[in-house]
Amino acid sequence: MTRITSSLFVLFLLAGLLAAQTPMTPIQAVSLRRVSSPIVSPDGAWVAFFRSEPRLAGDAPGSDYRHLWIMPADGRPGDERRLLGGKRSVSGAAFSPDGKSITYVHRGPDAPHREVYALPLTGGEPVRVTRSKRGVSSYHWSADGRQIAYAASDPQPAARSAARELGFGQEMFEEDWAHVSLWVWDVAKQTTRQLTRGVTVTAYEWSADGSKLAVGLIPKHLVDDSYMFVRLHVLNVRTGATELKIDNPGKLGAFALSPDGRRLAYLGAQNKRDPHAGMLYVADMAGKITAFDDDFRGMFHTVRWLNDEVLEGVLSRGVTPHRYRAWPGMYLQTHAAPVAYRATTRASTGTLFCAASTGSHADELYRIQGDVHVRMTNSNPWLKDVALGAQTVEKIKARDGLEFEGLLIHPTDGGKGERRPLVVVVHGGPESHHSNGWLTSYSYWGQILAGRGYYVWYPNYRASTGHGVKFAMADHGDPMGGEFTDHLDAIAAFAKRGLIDDERVGIGGGSYGGYTAAWAATRQTDHFACAVSFVPFVDIRTKWMTSDIPWEFYLVHYEEKWPWQQEQFLRERSPLTYATNCRTPLLLLGGTADPRVHPSQPHMLYRAVQRGTKTPVRYIRYPGEGHGNRINTNRYDYLIRTLRWLDHYLTPGATRTTAPPPVDLDYSEWAATK
Repeated sequence: MTRITSSLFVLFLLAGLLAAQTPMTPIQAVSLRRVSSPIVSPDGAWVAFFRSEPRLAGDAPGSDYRHLWIMPADGRPGDERRLLGGKRSVSGAAFSPDGKSITYVHRGPDAPHREVYALPLTGGEPVRVTRSKRGVSSYHWSADGRQIAYAASDPQPAARSAARELGFGQEMFEEDWAHVSLWVWDVAKQTTRQLTRGVTVTAYEWSADGSKLAVGLIPKHLVDDSYMFVRLHVLNVRTGATELKIDNPGKLGAFALSPDGRRLAYLGAQNKRDPHAGMLYVADMAGKITAFDDDFRGMFHTVRWLNDEVLEGVLSRGVTPHRYRAWPGMYLQTHAAPVAYRATTRASTGTLFCAASTGSHADELYRIQGDVHVRMTNSNPWLKDVALGAQTVEKIKARDGLEFEGLLIHPTDGGKGERRPLVVVVHGGPESHHSNGWLTSYSYWGQILAGRGYYVWYPNYRASTGHGVKFAMADHGDPMGGEFTDHLDAIAAFAKRGLIDDERVGIGGGSYGGYTAAWAATRQTDHFACAVSFVPFVDIRTKWMTSDIPWEFYLVHYEEKWPWQQEQFLRERSPLTYATNCRTPLLLLGGTADPRVHPSQPHMLYRAVQRGTKTPVRYIRYPGEGHGNRINTNRYDYLIRTLRWLDHYLTPGATRTTAPPPVDLDYSEWAATK
């Protein structure tokens, strides 16, 4: 009887806890703190990390602050302490090789620009380490602590600087950039010297003995060059001479020199048309390159040498991250992770650390010992009082037989009863993919919508990464072809299972996801009750010619043909062409300073739908924002405006001709955070 009574008590207690939980609110979504970029002390005793600190109504508009924290390597939630905080963002944290301090990049009162500073772990004020000529944008210590490699912008030509002082502020489009050069600071001598000239450095890594630097270099300091024309070099640190050049095709990812300096591992594109730098290669110092596996069905994210013969890092296979070890030219050993992360750092003790998330929490610090993942921080303790929907991995068979997968967040009440509305959240790229971790932010609305009774679908449609090169290139020559019918096939599958009301389906996304949402609202308007299109391109021809990545478009996505060589085809694959067909209430949003997708893109579709149809359409512009919102107030506006649009048109009884909700919003919840 006692056992039965105790069990009933536990059931009543659990029921009470569940009843006490409330759905996630927009203000909670933008208040989430996230851990990132853990680093480990040389002796393995301490781990430091960044934690974001959101700005709310009591602060000036801006992006999240970024604070530096530290805790014992065997610590538990609550053991961390903040090293650097306040109303600032810290960057470039690293333990000094002697383990006595943490260094970071900062503009102190004793410096005319950003320099490397050291914060003693025993206490005291930060000490300036470097005295550069042009400032420090990034840096890396050599393993012995004798040298610091750092990147710094070159000066503008004297005549241009003089003109600026006279008030001439004109922009010489794509011609007024300056190179970013690589420098080496001698810690003992307190001297600096320039290692590269006439090129821009994008990334760099030391050899173990400090005699070499592996460096990514581009001919022009332009975004397009950093995407498509970065080439890998190994430089002699003493002379600056190039000891090895890898003519890697296309995109370049992470790289690392082996401990003995005899081999260079790197992640890169398989060919110049490969949209992602997700394949593993190893080169010897004679330039012979060995590909790990040309048909690898996944994506490598990181690489480092465990010893002279074995590589390790993180890769993805679909929605699931894996830790791997690779023996070049031989075989791969992987371990699926129970949490989502894209990188780890290894302590001298052998323990791994990472920032990782799950479907129930945003990124936190984890310790990995063997296959055991131990959570070390709890940055958002209030999440225990929030009702969260279940998150499941779903595999869908497309109409042509191709199988793809994604993540489905279920309504917090389990989806019982009547069929529910569905919102499809389309990732950008399309060379990107969703992982099975936390999926809620200002632009990803999952758990907020789940608390309102929605199913939310995050598809890794064909052209996503994580499934190999062939899958990632599946959109080439066929934009909005098979990749879009994947969305329709998933909707049909969920409807067939009795989960959703296929008359109440919304779609949204940003960048390529915004393009997809715009296509859904125009060319495929019959299938969608509403759409939210953020920073979308709507006319491929003009988008291409006004973007900062025209070469990436040419080489990767559009068959190495310029717009004037395929005008009719591009017109057929552009939402603007079908604007007068639009019967899907459409919310368009974007920044006025977007270099990737010119603000004229959403503007054109807005005007065409507004003048050519009677369909509800609205266009919201965020002053000064680029390709995505950085400012806290703009993020919050985008979030609640999107939620209101979806609720307005997906509620039972709403029609496609229902007048749009009022244009002004209620910011009282935001104001209450003061």
